[in-house]
Amino acid sequence: MGIQFKEVSFAYKGVKDERYDAIIDINLKIEQGEFVAIVGKTGSGKTTLAQHMNALLQPTKGTVNVFDYVLPGHKRQKIGPIRKRVGLVFQFPEYQLFEYTVLKDIMFGPKNFGLKEEEAKEKALLAAKLVGLPDEILESSPFRISGGQMRRVAIAGILAMEPDVLVLDEPTRGLDPKGAQEVMTIFNNMHKEYNKTIVLVSHDMDLISSYAERVIVLDEGRIIFDGPKKELFTHKDFPKFSLAKPKTYELMEYLAQKIKIPFKAIFNQEEILEYLKEIRNE
Repeated sequence: MGIQFKEVSFAYKGVKDERYDAIIDINLKIEQGEFVAIVGKTGSGKTTLAQHMNALLQPTKGTVNVFDYVLPGHKRQKIGPIRKRVGLVFQFPEYQLFEYTVLKDIMFGPKNFGLKEEEAKEKALLAAKLVGLPDEILESSPFRISGGQMRRVAIAGILAMEPDVLVLDEPTRGLDPKGAQEVMTIFNNMHKEYNKTIVLVSHDMDLISSYAERVIVLDEGRIIFDGPKKELFTHKDFPKFSLAKPKTYELMEYLAQKIKIPFKAIFNQEEILEYLKEIRNE
């Protein structure tokens, strides 16, 4: 069992008892080991949906089952075990740094979940290595390193808790293209090498098409598409989804139209080059 939503709705409270429905009647199942993207225009409910996955929010209606922990739970139900298994990487996670040294910041999560100092340090050092942090900065202040390194420290703090699921809310926002690629490579390696479930919330369709296997499209709080990414771009209602096609996909469409190269759904530049070589050699 991974994460399952059953008829889940959530409403934010406004002034004068007004309520704003953010997600409505969500039925969704995410299995262990998937790489799933959640997309949709601004205000469609993406972040609200993601925050239910580690109990940051709990349903107004319906239930969310997270590794057999059911939400909303009873008043005394502990949510720590959920947050240990489902790590949420916020937009600009580096804003959450607060400890005196990089190492202590990465250790905070494991210690908060009851590990002893040496055990927490061991997990923090491993996480720092996974995200490519050099040893020489571990005793530095997290506020005296580069912005890219700060992002890595924040991600390492999540990885040190060894979650089964990583929920990423716009994890590359504010990064340059090189930094964005480096961050996504970290998550993709975690997915492939350690079978981590990845849930990626993003507006960047090039990013999504490069990494995700399954795409969920939200519109006004409801799921309007859930399936493989290749089916998304050929869906009859795609023009209504308010989404852009990936640049590589558009390039293949252009080549098929202009020079009659057989169309193939391709989602990264390396695959396009390999495909064109194949076509040339035929």
